[in-house]
Amino acid sequence: MAEYVCVVCPRGCALMVGDGPDYAVTGNACPRGAAYGRSEATDPKRTVTATCRAVLPEGVSDPRLPRRVPVRTTVPIPRARVGELVAALLRAEVTLPTRVGDVVIADWEGTGASVIVTRDIALTVE
Repeated sequence: MAEYVCVVCPRGCALMVGDGPDYAVTGNACPRGAAYGRSEATDPKRTVTATCRAVLPEGVSDPRLPRRVPVRTTVPIPRARVGELVAALLRAEVTLPTRVGDVVIADWEGTGASVIVTRDIALTVE
């Protein structure tokens, strides 16, 4: 038996998930909590948010521009592989300007998760 706190909604139900083939869930107030509990017990996944190094195009120099670009995965990845992805993002570089949805890494390691930019950054700062 494993214990989890459901994060699907603000209610934060205390879930108890049984062992075995059925992974019975108790303590959930809604069906989404039961699905979350079974998922956490069998194949936990996480959406990764991070930043990548911003690179200015050749000939552009503006100290007001950010040095990092915020990014996230398009779908959750297996929790056990989060460290690998973060290491890859530490090496990744994004050339400015950026638009929300620009792809930094497409289909990372065949997981189906791409890493996209989450903020527009223009070369002219106001």
